[in-house]
Amino acid sequence: MTVIKSTSYDQSEILKSIMTLCKIERFCVDATYGNGEFYKTIPRPVRCFDLDGDLKGVEQASSDSLPLETASIKSLVFDPPFLTYVRAAREGNGNMVMAKRFAGYWRYDELEKHYRETLQESARILEYKGVMIFKCQDIIHNHKMHCTHANVINWASDHFRLKDLFVLAAKNRMPSPNRAGAQKHARIFHSYFLVLERNKTNWMRGLK
Repeated sequence: MTVIKSTSYDQSEILKSIMTLCKIERFCVDATYGNGEFYKTIPRPVRCFDLDGDLKGVEQASSDSLPLETASIKSLVFDPPFLTYVRAAREGNGNMVMAKRFAGYWRYDELEKHYRETLQESARILEYKGVMIFKCQDIIHNHKMHCTHANVINWASDHFRLKDLFVLAAKNRMPSPNRAGAQKHARIFHSYFLVLERNKTNWMRGLK
């Protein structure tokens, strides 16, 4: 019998492990499809959404406002931006290499707003015991450590329980907009896959 581990250097291994444990043959929805990096070795979800309307076979929509019926799906994948200080639309920021290569936010409260609103929307469209796969990474913003994975678990607690947590380790340092200078924090070489299960708390109450 193969033992499923909570850590891996391969995100495909983690996704397959989640699918096995949750008895998922194919995810119902990806709310932030991007370049479809997740689906090189697993089936592409039934419906894929992204802010970019030019992606082939992908519906244009924001993860916090999806054109889906309430309690209509069993599984959802959410892989949002996690970087700050890289939002290209901000004055003086658009020419940064990180702004061109990665989507992101200018301030941590913008990240929090997007994450919270997507959690609320996901709670609306997921059926009872449906699962949300939430990829996130802890970051340093404004010289402060933000334990994002713990924050997400807390922000989700009104509508979800934490079913599982996987750690994706990186052989190289993760992208960072940090400027050169003396190192003040440990370099982050990992991210998280949170498996959030829709619970009965506030079920169908206060959801749009």
